[in-house]
Amino acid sequence: MVESAGIGELRSARLGYRRVRHDDLDLFASFLADEEATRYLIVPRAHTRPEAAALLDRWVAQHDGTIGMYTVLDSSDVVGWSGYVRRALRWGDELELGWSIRREHWGKGYATEAALALRPLGPERVVHLIHPENLRSIHVAERLGAELERRTTLRGNPVSVYVSPREAPPG
Repeated sequence: MVESAGIGELRSARLGYRRVRHDDLDLFASFLADEEATRYLIVPRAHTRPEAAALLDRWVAQHDGTIGMYTVLDSSDVVGWSGYVRRALRWGDELELGWSIRREHWGKGYATEAALALRPLGPERVVHLIHPENLRSIHVAERLGAELERRTTLRGNPVSVYVSPREAPPG
């Protein structure tokens, strides 16, 4: 459950969430430059700082109410980013709930906690676009109660499309 801690701030058990901001660029660019951390992204390669800045600019501009990307914090430490991105896909427009956790924070359950906290903010249908070899993200999607809907390719790369209900199953 996400609780409001003020305008634009949300909290779950261990984590805080705030809208992405331009001053996130240094850590975001560092994350996107990490080949290991980016190998399962839709564009699975290290990204340049200008590419990171362009993506961050889009995320800042596209934030609409509770729908958008959030910087995920453990106290004041940025652990990653999670939230909603609008996607124009071959079969129609979708809203994706995704998560990207900085490598030094992998294995702590932050992606699952963030996804579970932010999922109720979205509409009934939300997709998760996951590389079929990204077992950690598939596990997060399954914790949300997501089911595999289809397999496809995006930008020439394999993607499994999972769809989750608004409320995750108990446990």
